[in-house]
Amino acid sequence: MKAKEIKISGHILERNLLGILFGALRDKEVDITDIEISAATLKGGWDEKCPSIMVFKIIAYEDRDFEKAYEEVLQLIKENGCRIIYSKKLD
Repeated sequence: MKAKEIKISGHILERNLLGILFGALRDKEVDITDIEISAATLKGGWDEKCPSIMVFKIIAYEDRDFEKAYEEVLQLIKENGCRIIYSKKLD
């Protein structure tokens, strides 16, 4: 199994990043788990006033699909105006 933890900031809910990631990974042997999203306030995040933070793990039980899917996830994060705070390999 391969896994990495990623932490990002941006307008995650407002830009439907979860739906975009789901669509990209739907037919792959890769999943996103342990999703945590935090926002300062509901009103503060609305209309893209204040960014939220998301931490999640991307995992694959088969190595062959992992790197390609991981790179695709990073690209989608960037394309949707979010910033990667860190990405680290998990043992």
